[in-house]
Amino acid sequence: MELFDWIFIISGLIFFSSIIAVFILTANNKTYKVKIIGIILFVLLLPIILILINYIMTGRDIRLIIYLILIIIYLIAEFLLDMVLKIDFRSKPSRHVPYIVVEWAACFSFLFGALTLDVTWGWIVAFFFFAFIIGLVYNVVKRKKSS
Repeated sequence: MELFDWIFIISGLIFFSSIIAVFILTANNKTYKVKIIGIILFVLLLPIILILINYIMTGRDIRLIIYLILIIIYLIAEFLLDMVLKIDFRSKPSRHVPYIVVEWAACFSFLFGALTLDVTWGWIVAFFFFAFIIGLVYNVVKRKKSS
């Protein structure tokens, strides 16, 4: 694996860890700490863009390039909706569903991208992906109980 492949894997681990933390924090009504994670996700744009440029210049598999574009779209949407525009898009399903589609596209892009680069590290990222799903279920169940 090359340096940029390692950066992709590490970015995937940071991405899933951040999203898991958001789920746990929001389930426990500690939303004031979520802004910090939003900044971490925004900073994650930099290595992802560098990886995209490297993969385009070195002629890597088109699937990896598409995965990176989907990840970038999600990170930009997350930043714009939560930090810049501050739109409460999660309250209306008509706005929340497209966001969820883009979020899951980014999640699967990290998962399949990692598995494409290296099987062992791909399964480690897959473990974080499954932890992401468990964190999501925990968030939903905890919020249902409190309301």
